[in-house]
Amino acid sequence: MDRYVFPTSNGVVVHSDGKKVFSAVHCDGQKKLQSFPEKNKVVFWHFPFMRGLQYFFCGIAAMLSALILSHDLCGGTKVKKEELKSFYHKQLTILIAVFAGAVVFASLALGVLPGKLGWLAVGVEGNAYPRNLVVLGLKIANFYVFLLFFRCFPVVNELFRFNRAADIAMICGDFFKSKKKSCPPRPLNFLNFLVFVFVLDFIVVTLIGASFGFWFNLIFHICILIVCISVGYEILSLISNCKWLRWIAYGTCVLVYEKPSITHIETALVALTEMGLLTTQKGREFMGEQNHAFSVVYNEVKNKLAAAGVNDKSETDWLIATILGKNRVEIKLVSAVTDKQYQDIMKAAQRRAKGESLDNIFGYTEFYGLRFDVNKKVLTPRMETEILVEQVLKAQKGFKEAKILDLGTGSGAIAVSIAKNSDAKVTAVDVSKSALLVAEGNAKKNDVKVEFLHSNLFDGLKRKKKFDIIVSNPPYIASDDIKKLDKNVRECDPVLALDGGEDGLDFYRAIIPAATKKLTSEGMLFFEIGKGQGAQVRKLMRESGFEEIKTIKDYNKIERVICGKYR
Repeated sequence: MDRYVFPTSNGVVVHSDGKKVFSAVHCDGQKKLQSFPEKNKVVFWHFPFMRGLQYFFCGIAAMLSALILSHDLCGGTKVKKEELKSFYHKQLTILIAVFAGAVVFASLALGVLPGKLGWLAVGVEGNAYPRNLVVLGLKIANFYVFLLFFRCFPVVNELFRFNRAADIAMICGDFFKSKKKSCPPRPLNFLNFLVFVFVLDFIVVTLIGASFGFWFNLIFHICILIVCISVGYEILSLISNCKWLRWIAYGTCVLVYEKPSITHIETALVALTEMGLLTTQKGREFMGEQNHAFSVVYNEVKNKLAAAGVNDKSETDWLIATILGKNRVEIKLVSAVTDKQYQDIMKAAQRRAKGESLDNIFGYTEFYGLRFDVNKKVLTPRMETEILVEQVLKAQKGFKEAKILDLGTGSGAIAVSIAKNSDAKVTAVDVSKSALLVAEGNAKKNDVKVEFLHSNLFDGLKRKKKFDIIVSNPPYIASDDIKKLDKNVRECDPVLALDGGEDGLDFYRAIIPAATKKLTSEGMLFFEIGKGQGAQVRKLMRESGFEEIKTIKDYNKIERVICGKYR
């Protein structure tokens, strides 16, 4: 997908596949997003040398269109038609005056003055080549001074900031997540392309030094410019494809770059995100000016979380999807959100950025395809624990009406998920009465029957009652390591559900020997374990008579589930 980005003084315009997206910062400080079908497609040929010409001429037309579009965004918001007409007349007069002034300055500073100084420096009788080199040096120096002079105008600085922001968004991708300290220039940046072409033209024309009359010189210069446009594009294209050569482009990029702020980069990312959705989703509607366009909101939330160290893209998706009442796939089809939805999304994003988990923000979490209410009284079930549930569900098929015990049930996630997906008779115990209330509520909401008992491990169970499978996700964090945990876990999950003693193995030592008295013949014991605890837990199980001990790794290739059979 070819994307062509053109900066304006308050945003960026992206062209691609007959579509155009304009993302900008409005006069009132809000981000705006508009998208349109592009009648006059900016289609760049892929034929060498010919593509440079179309990039040049179509690019100039697209750039002027982008500047007009950005001007209209703020120009007609709070003025009457008569005032707007007068305003445009004044702007047109100023533009004509600036253009005329630029032509006069260019004629003197880039034509007459360097030529005169060259003759003075070398002399009439001097060699033409040294004189041409002097003239070339003066032309390029004046050209650089000419462009640097424009930085005196704030509107030009903004144009250059958005220009650099667009390059960062295109080259470095998710800039906020990557935290890259530097991003190479983009050689085929349109403003850089223009500067490069003119510098190349100066070099060729001046070194040739042809002078055979006004009309011949005019035609000659036009032909040289056309050649420089074609060749210049190919040179920059070659530089673009070589990682190490990209930095050469800074020689001209420095003239059209200015350090962007986070807002500039966010604005560029919004435009590129929306264009990506337009070109990949059939039927996505074009939008007029929107205060809360989805792409704007999505990038704002993603960047806010990334700045706080939350780099998991799924959290942005889940946060927005939950508030909109949609799933993660459906939100990509949303074009805009209401003011109320926007406020709710940003409040939730602010809480998440401060370290509060999404589970606690919304009061529930998704686990094994089911929804579970959670609070600070219970441990929020983790995705890795689904592996434990999956292994138990496979094992219970080997028993007729399997009887399963969940030790330390917490929110009831393991017990309820097993009961929902099997015919097993499930009993769940916990030492916390508050946790049992949450677990009972989750069983009821998910329409399953689970026997919940208040018990400290096996203490509250009938002496003769035995189970085919005992499963537990006990506290396994070493006491000294709790303070090193992520703030989200440390402050939102109960310490009772985390602290596994000095080495994190206290509960394994208590459960494994006692489980031998509560398992039926060929009964199985399943645990979730912490990183690096596999060898020690296997040893404890072997010492208590467990056989066929197996370890299952999680999605990160870390030993996460261990099980064994007791005869």
